[in-house]
Amino acid sequence: MPAFGVIVCPRCRKHAQILELAGAKRTRCQKCGAPLEVRKLRILFLSDTLEEAVSARTLLQARVHKLEGEMENVLAREGKRANDTKEENPVSPMLWQDRRQPQKKNPAQVILQLLRSNEEGMEIESLTFLAKEQGIDEQKLEAILEKLKSTGEIYEPFTGKLCLA
Repeated sequence: MPAFGVIVCPRCRKHAQILELAGAKRTRCQKCGAPLEVRKLRILFLSDTLEEAVSARTLLQARVHKLEGEMENVLAREGKRANDTKEENPVSPMLWQDRRQPQKKNPAQVILQLLRSNEEGMEIESLTFLAKEQGIDEQKLEAILEKLKSTGEIYEPFTGKLCLA
């Protein structure tokens, strides 16, 4: 399991910092002091070594402050000097990605959001097409629509059209 993670504070979005992941549950942003729960943070880079985490944090902080190109040039020059003695390169920004599993959307919430996007209501055919794009099949859509109608969240003013209640 990686020992270090690099995050950007979700509150101020102005500071990247390194976390030791072993047993950490809460931390504070070093810039704004906001309390942060480690399990809810987007970890942008994971590493077993502090050196890699520091390189990634430096590049990420430069990106946060819009100095990315300038910092990459500096690190590339430093990396060439470092490569004279060892073979490691600075951490590439291409490795920065959210490694969390994407959260599954609640299909009923997706349907309600689609209906909210059109205040005047929506034809069932249009809703079916948009729901398919969101990965909801027709049978599931029909069941969801019936449930939403029975709970009073949506209604059918006339056949073939749905509106939010």
